[in-house]
Amino acid sequence: MSTLTLLRHGQASFGADRYDALSDRGREQAILVGEHFASRGRRFDRLWIGPRDRHRLTARHALEPLGVDWQGEAEPALNEFAEGQQILASAERRGVKLRGEGAVRGKEAARYYAQEITAWAEAQVDIDGVPHVREFRRVVAEWLGRATASVPAGQSVLAVTSGGVVAAVMAEVLGLADASVAPLMHAIYNGSLTELVFADGRAPSLVSFNVASFLPDGLLTRV
Repeated sequence: MSTLTLLRHGQASFGADRYDALSDRGREQAILVGEHFASRGRRFDRLWIGPRDRHRLTARHALEPLGVDWQGEAEPALNEFAEGQQILASAERRGVKLRGEGAVRGKEAARYYAQEITAWAEAQVDIDGVPHVREFRRVVAEWLGRATASVPAGQSVLAVTSGGVVAAVMAEVLGLADASVAPLMHAIYNGSLTELVFADGRAPSLVSFNVASFLPDGLLTRV
């Protein structure tokens, strides 16, 4: 059997002008992932890194203790279904002010943000420039097939991606409905690890989901 480890990126800059950047907490989370890998003696035979800066920077910090300097090509299929600004704009069109002067902030803003993701996953809203949840799942499922095909037994594969991709993989592996993507996504910690085992020609099986026990309470974030 071989192993596929999914790493959700460290916390991005939610609410900032540019979402696709690691926050200070996000950098700390990624560094601690790397320390966790090193303490466990983890080594990876193949790397898949998403196309966003938060994916690349998380990978850099997490792989540095292993002596790995990844210089490969990013994988478009590991991109999140939408950027933070797109979700915020969609919620605003439904009457919630989430940016600028007088905007809802903090936990209340995060609640509206999560509600918009749920509405998307349940096909209640279309977000401009964002694929339908079924198309998003199709792209992720196609990548999962590629990532687990023709891999020699005993290999270890790492994918650095976003929470929506991890949730879509979980929905595929467990045979869940499209609407399950949102609650799964809401549960996933930044910097957490989800692990699958697989053999060529067989569907992957879940080993663990959303493991973040190596992060202190102050660094447990979901947004």
